[in-house]
Amino acid sequence: MPNAAHKPEELSFEEAMGSLETIVNSLETERLPLEEMVTAYERGVSLLRTCRARIESARQRVEIITADLEGRGTATLEEFTPMDAPETSTADSTKKAKRKSPSPAEDKPSGDIRLF
Repeated sequence: MPNAAHKPEELSFEEAMGSLETIVNSLETERLPLEEMVTAYERGVSLLRTCRARIESARQRVEIITADLEGRGTATLEEFTPMDAPETSTADSTKKAKRKSPSPAEDKPSGDIRLF
């Protein structure tokens, strides 16, 4: 397995996905001893968690950028804390991005293309 020595959180999203695909392919096509299968499955779950966290973090960043672009929020990327980053104090948690509720006029479809 490529990058098996690296912790999943140390890998880029693309590396983690590549390793996950290799594990899935191996589990589906190879005849592995039970202990190797369980170990591979365990690493795959860890890689999957890492990939999901990175996707969620990217989704949140896009939402912040979109809200700022549309004037619906005052958040900036500097205020953004990824989900998997530890919070250091309660003061930090008050700095998290806060968004205003959209006005009724903003709820109406505008014909713009939106990612999320």
